[in-house]
Order: sequence, then structure tokens, then C-alpha cells
Amino acid sequence: MEELRPPVRCPRCNGQPNWQEIRQPNVDEDYRGRLGVHPLSGWICNLCKYFLAVSQWES
Repeated sequence: MEELRPPVRCPRCNGQPNWQEIRQPNVDEDYRGRLGVHPLSGWICNLCKYFLAVSQWES
């Protein structure tokens, strides 16, 4: 699985935020790339605090 990156612009405020990664605490780094399991659950926009889930961004 390739490295997940958030979009350049926030879908809510249309700014170019510095995204803060939100990781799932119970997913081991060793599972990265296997069966679609990824330790990253989403990002939070530092400008407007919008949460963008990985599942929303991938679809």
C-alpha cells in the first residue's frame, strides 16, 4: 500500500492546512500494507479542525 497523504486543500475551509495525523492506537505498524489495514485513521485540519477520515479520502 502506498503512503497515505491528505489532500492539499481542506474540503471544508479550502485552505492549505498543515494536517495533523490521527492514528489508530491498536493497529501495529507491522500491518501497514497488508490486507488494506493501515494505522492511520485520518487527519485534522489545523485551520478549521475538520476531520477527514482515510476512508472518505480514499473513496
